[in-house]
Amino acid sequence: MTPAEDLADLAEHFRRAPDTFTASPLYQALCRIVAGDEPALELMRGRRPGQQPSFLLFGAVQYLLLSGVEHELREFYASIAGTPARDPAFVGPVFVDFCRQHRPQIEELVGTRLVQSNVARRALALRFALAALRGAVDGPVHLVEVGASAGFHLYVDRYGYRLGGRVFGPPDARFTIESEWRGDSPPDLSSLPGIASRTGVDLNPIDVLDRDQRRWLRALVWPEDRVAAGLLDAALEQAVAEPVRIIRGDAIDVCPELGRQLPQDEARLVFHAATRMHVPAERRAAFDRAIDAMGDTGPLYHVWLEPASAPHDGSSAQENCLTWHVPGSTRPINLIRAEGHLRWMAPLNG
Repeated sequence: MTPAEDLADLAEHFRRAPDTFTASPLYQALCRIVAGDEPALELMRGRRPGQQPSFLLFGAVQYLLLSGVEHELREFYASIAGTPARDPAFVGPVFVDFCRQHRPQIEELVGTRLVQSNVARRALALRFALAALRGAVDGPVHLVEVGASAGFHLYVDRYGYRLGGRVFGPPDARFTIESEWRGDSPPDLSSLPGIASRTGVDLNPIDVLDRDQRRWLRALVWPEDRVAAGLLDAALEQAVAEPVRIIRGDAIDVCPELGRQLPQDEARLVFHAATRMHVPAERRAAFDRAIDAMGDTGPLYHVWLEPASAPHDGSSAQENCLTWHVPGSTRPINLIRAEGHLRWMAPLNG
């Protein structure tokens, strides 16, 4: 791809991106600004393959602001200035000036950092999948998350949950994840199979004791979402209190060997959320095959919540659906409707 073609693709990405940031008026405004500003688009030229440009650029900018960089742009970020922050309608010239002044730092972050899991609410999607296994498996399940980041989803049974007036999880949970239920009667998520082991796989695992790495995850949370930021902080504290195994490496290389290491014929549930979307398009088929290979030595339940087309035969997949395939089949089956950040869940026919 030529530089001109790359810039054209980036401009088109940012033109479409406002539909992604439905809960962030600031990022919606910034998408429109970046789409028409060639110097801002050029900041993304050094990104690593597969990284979503808007998530990465906005994360880099917010990271610098959270690090204490002084600039008028701080006044537009609720994460820094508090509520209410300045009207995003006036952010354009201020953002462009910030990018001009801090171009080397932004380019360094864009070229070295990854968009990583930072949404603690997605543990609710994993809990739903585990609850769906009741009666389907004998004995405990080996839990694997691809794109695990700091690994906090792997503590799915340690958190409290509130969904449609129903409460689940241990009474002494460190915090509670809440989500809106858009239906009549919410599902019963109280009973889960046991968890035999917890393993994460990530290109760049987050060291939860490293303040800089924790700040990067915080920078990936949209500025207006103070609740998500609080949940992230609490989930990171859980990860500090109870370290979990995270394997550094590419899932394409790691997953087949990890599957062979798990006990023969014991069930394994592999979960990923907003992870496959960051895999370069030409490597997605290999990504799918690597996870499938984990079913060679035991029953595989592959669960995902992805905004892009689903793995394998995507004909049954829908946007805003938690989807899986079960042992002996790679046909996707939608489990439940769920907003990408788990702000709401709903029955499939809702």
